Amino acid sequence: MFNEYVWQNYLKAGGREIVELFKNNIENEFTEDYAYKICNLHKAFCPSKEVNRLLKTFLLQISEDLKSNELMYACYSFENLSEETDFSAQELLDVLFFGIDDGNHLSDKVIFEEFSIGISYYTTFLAYLCPELFTPYYFKFNFNIVEKIANEFGINLPEMPIKKDYKGRFFYYGELCVAFNEFRLKHNMSPYEFCAFIYDFAPKYIGGIDSYIVKDLPSAKCAYFIGGEKDDSFLTDEDNIITPWQCNPDTMAGDNIVMYVKSPVSAINSVWRSVSPGFNDPFFYYYRCTYIANPQKIKKVTLKTLERDKFFKQLPIVRKNMQGLNGVELYPSAYNHLLDISKSDLPRLEFVANNDYGDLKREKDVENKLIKPFLKKLGYTEDEYTQQLHIHVGNNNSKLIPDFVIHPNISIGHHSAELIIEAKYTVASEKDLEIYKMQARSYANQLKAKYSVIASKEGIWVSSETDDFTRDFFVFTWLDLNDSDIFQRVLKFLGNGNVLKSAETRKRLNGRAAEFMMFKDLE
Repeated sequence: MFNEYVWQNYLKAGGREIVELFKNNIENEFTEDYAYKICNLHKAFCPSKEVNRLLKTFLLQISEDLKSNELMYACYSFENLSEETDFSAQELLDVLFFGIDDGNHLSDKVIFEEFSIGISYYTTFLAYLCPELFTPYYFKFNFNIVEKIANEFGINLPEMPIKKDYKGRFFYYGELCVAFNEFRLKHNMSPYEFCAFIYDFAPKYIGGIDSYIVKDLPSAKCAYFIGGEKDDSFLTDEDNIITPWQCNPDTMAGDNIVMYVKSPVSAINSVWRSVSPGFNDPFFYYYRCTYIANPQKIKKVTLKTLERDKFFKQLPIVRKNMQGLNGVELYPSAYNHLLDISKSDLPRLEFVANNDYGDLKREKDVENKLIKPFLKKLGYTEDEYTQQLHIHVGNNNSKLIPDFVIHPNISIGHHSAELIIEAKYTVASEKDLEIYKMQARSYANQLKAKYSVIASKEGIWVSSETDDFTRDFFVFTWLDLNDSDIFQRVLKFLGNGNVLKSAETRKRLNGRAAEFMMFKDLE
């Protein structure tokens, strides 16, 4: 939550200079210096050089346009407004919306696309026009940072529109400014102090880039196609490139990202890694975003090769000539086959065909087909748990808690959850089980959880904080859950709303633990 003492210390230690930067430019006259200084602040929370370069381009452009009184794009529409009239944020955004259309009867989708491309330009102009209503928006490709700041400091963000609601996403900027203004007025900030807060103080406070870019990546669980152009400004040959990209909603940090370069190349040429959990960004045209890095070149696999290959020619995406491929998943067998035909030595995805467990062939299947339905049956909605929770642990370090964290409560210096689940495809031996339990115990202790769970295709092992997660007091197979008596006992301990109460019960009954130890040994 917001700490007035820490905030005042920031202002005394140089923060006032950032406040004056915003005040002098937004209230008086934009300078080129503003663009360079804003981009320096931007580098603290966005790792992409190209995104930073584009931000600089738009800020330099508006500085030039405001000086020459020639506003770019649709902003000229505001010239007809009376200075004597008080306009609301909604009314001014209406002017911008119809100004972009310019009488051409464009679709909401096209208008939003234009706004999305130039959002830093448009919103800086709106802030210049009415700083009491609008905050310039420099978080494109980084709404995850906005959400982290809101969570840390208690800013009540409005509900995000769905992807296809393009007009709603346009006007979401106005709703966001309302939330920002409620926060700044509550804490007696000027518009310029709030700009310093949201673009300098808060991003650094939550850890900046380190709050979401994962350096110690887990093993890949999945692989997804993405598509780029040969001259795409987001693609370079730099080894240390980190760039945002459209992704599949299920993308997790560590997943393999297969780059297909479109015309005139029409070939797969590299494999990247997702280095952040995926997130929704209402102002990113494609909506779902992740950051990718670590490109590994492979021998080109052309579209013609794919169309001739006995395996790939059966895939729908190949039959569609790779149209609409961003986010299309390659199952382990397809990804591994791709590495084979490209003669690559990159690590393969685990692929085990085991008829004893139906269509469970990888860890993700355990997550989606076993654990998520189990959590739903226990009364948890998808909003009540997080996958791949990324937490700040001090000294600019961060830690990835990979699988399921139920009822997380995360802020600077405070991490907690009721229950954690560590997913594995298989637990093949007692030795493996002990290794997995040690891993889960570390996560559970870090988050002060009441229960730690190991879940695999074979079943579930549950341990408790009462003995530092060293002993399993529940062990059951997925088939066991069909027994109503067994499920009722599980629900009593792990069900939504019962975890805290059951933890106290566990402490009282610890002396009689044998009664609650095992429902059924795993065979």
